Amino acid sequence: MNTRTTPSTDLAATRRRLWEALGARDEAAATAAVLDAHDEGAPAEDLLLDVIGPVQARLGGEWAAGRIGVAQEHAATAIQDRVVAALAHRTPAPAAEPGDRRTPGGPPRRVTVACVDGEWHALPARLLAEVLRGRGFVVDYLGAHVPTPHLIAHLHQTGTDVVALSSSLPVRLPTAHAAVSAVQAVGLPVLVGGAAFGPDGRYARLLGADGWAPDARAAADLLAEGPRHSGEPRTDPAGGLSHLSDQEYTLVTRARPQLVRHVLQGLEDTVPAMASY
Repeated sequence: MNTRTTPSTDLAATRRRLWEALGARDEAAATAAVLDAHDEGAPAEDLLLDVIGPVQARLGGEWAAGRIGVAQEHAATAIQDRVVAALAHRTPAPAAEPGDRRTPGGPPRRVTVACVDGEWHALPARLLAEVLRGRGFVVDYLGAHVPTPHLIAHLHQTGTDVVALSSSLPVRLPTAHAAVSAVQAVGLPVLVGGAAFGPDGRYARLLGADGWAPDARAAADLLAEGPRHSGEPRTDPAGGLSHLSDQEYTLVTRARPQLVRHVLQGLEDTVPAMASY
């Protein structure tokens, strides 16, 4: 199991430098903050998960509290993405050879990392992809908002061993379930992660995922153990969820516009400021 090796005080100083650089929209300073720490001996994985990740979470918190706007958050996130790229170039990814697959019964060699359809919060998946590359996996990172049919086409074309799906928003859980079921139907295991699946992974279990991880380190450790899925295609379209075999899910989906309007009207009545948002 990989654990953090950089002193927490050093990481805290790097986080402060990165935060200040993002606040000034200074990409050069943001990159220097992370790469200087790497030059001083901080492992790339520590910088990805204990510096860049927490700073991104802080950005989200500031946006949610109304202390920064959407444009400022997007600008900072774009800089973060380029900082990740600069750090990734320090560690060459392992080459993918033709027929490069896991040995029978061994851990997966090639992993596809993607966000579910409609999920635009891509940085958590990007961080996982870079952690996996750093640990020697061959990674296909597909980014945000990957339609399930295109994901399945990619899997047929590339010979992936396992799929890691990310979702931050619970409203994407029905789409996540469709993606999990589709991937399993072609005989591949699915690991899921992200806030959408609950702090304890309860929704991952309900959706029938083969694994859930609370963070990128745990996901990498789990993948290193090897997939637990049998590799046989699943034929149960409901994935063990009884409500998908009747009309309840269809009715809720069709009534979604009315439900959303009702909830938003209730918010405006309770919190008048919401009316102008």
